[in-house]
Amino acid sequence: MRKILLMETRETDEVWPTKRIEETQAQLYSYLDDFIPDKWLYSKHAIMGPVGKLLGIIAAAKFGDNVDPYVGYITNIHDQQSKKRLTLGGMVNLKNAITTLLAIKKEVSERAFLKILSSVDYAVYYLKVKEISTRSEAKKMEKQNNE
Repeated sequence: MRKILLMETRETDEVWPTKRIEETQAQLYSYLDDFIPDKWLYSKHAIMGPVGKLLGIIAAAKFGDNVDPYVGYITNIHDQQSKKRLTLGGMVNLKNAITTLLAIKKEVSERAFLKILSSVDYAVYYLKVKEISTRSEAKKMEKQNNE
């Protein structure tokens, strides 16, 4: 017979860094202005571009706490998958977002950090889908007005 496992649940005193998370979301969304995929697809993976890959490698701590390898890795992916070159502004947004995420990672538990990454992931996705929908509606309206 197995031993009984007792689990204790307790509240944590961790503060959710909402403002910094929102800044990171805005920076990653701004970075995606430089990303124009070779093929237009409407899956989450295609819409998120290199940002989805970034969040995965940060969660896995592929490069530890060093910002530059993350930026270089995502820049390489960007260059391979995008029609548009990464601008200096996009690079700054990317670097600032990575720096903020790595700083948050040091301050919160691993579980909380994974929740934060998930929230950033879906917030950036929402913003991109909203942008795509707005453009689509504008094109429909323009087409109707021209007829």
